[in-house]
Amino acid sequence: MKITEGINKRWSPRAFADKMIDAKTLVALFGAAGSAPSAFNEQPWRYIVGVKGDDTYDLVKSCLVEFNQDWASTAPVIMLGIASNHFQRNQKLNAHSWHDLGAATSYLTIKAIEHNIYVHQMGGFSPEKAREIFNIPEGYEAVTAIALGYIGDLSRIPESMHEEEKERSGRKSIGEFVFGKNWSDSKFDKK
Repeated sequence: MKITEGINKRWSPRAFADKMIDAKTLVALFGAAGSAPSAFNEQPWRYIVGVKGDDTYDLVKSCLVEFNQDWASTAPVIMLGIASNHFQRNQKLNAHSWHDLGAATSYLTIKAIEHNIYVHQMGGFSPEKAREIFNIPEGYEAVTAIALGYIGDLSRIPESMHEEEKERSGRKSIGEFVFGKNWSDSKFDKK
């Protein structure tokens, strides 16, 4: 698969199939995450991974807001993405760690698409509860919750979510987020 195909195919479903992701595939996904660039090659990302049926899965799920628990429980894997707030080399603030975690998760996402696995990131979770449950040390912060799985039937999620799942979300044109000399001047045509 060409990377452009993966980018174009990517979306964040809520309905996942009742199909497990094998360990070999998960290792490949995390291997891709580990290849992402980072400031000073610090690789400040960490993941806490729960596979359906293990205790970690239920604990990660308990950190999600109720709305996300309602659909994320269809995914065979749910996890937390965590970033280190300081550089290991000198303990100075790493203002780029969230960006680096995002890059690692993007690499994981594109590799997942290659395997017909989809990724849905969530902001709706409690970082404080995650810190308490998983003993996340000071200097690290839970940034995102993530569900992974194969696309499933809409009947697996609450009916109130069906309409949103039928269409992919629209995307902004590059003219709306790429600028030149002035903030309000699009670098490219808005068409």
